[in-house]
Amino acid sequence: MSGKFRTRPGRVVQAYKFALDPSAGQERALRSHCGAARAACNWAVSWVTASWWQRKAEATYGIGEEELTPWRPWSLPSAYNTGLANAAAAFDNYARSKQGNTWNAESR
Repeated sequence: MSGKFRTRPGRVVQAYKFALDPSAGQERALRSHCGAARAACNWAVSWVTASWWQRKAEATYGIGEEELTPWRPWSLPSAYNTGLANAAAAFDNYARSKQGNTWNAESR
């Protein structure tokens, strides 16, 4: 198959082209959002691939499948849940350390 897009029989493809004319402030905000989205994508890809490479290395050491580093989830809800849970634990640990309590919130 060549790399060309082909419409399925009985389907219609329609596209719209819009021209944006943002103000200077709007343009800064658009660029900021695009940059943040790119940074989040890069982080997510590196986060998941890190566990893939770790598992691959562990397998060469003869570690069994059941003992390999767990896969990191890559669905959007699980990434948010994991990120929020980690942030909550970090803030909790920080607050406790400021109070002189070194109890780790993750050990709950």
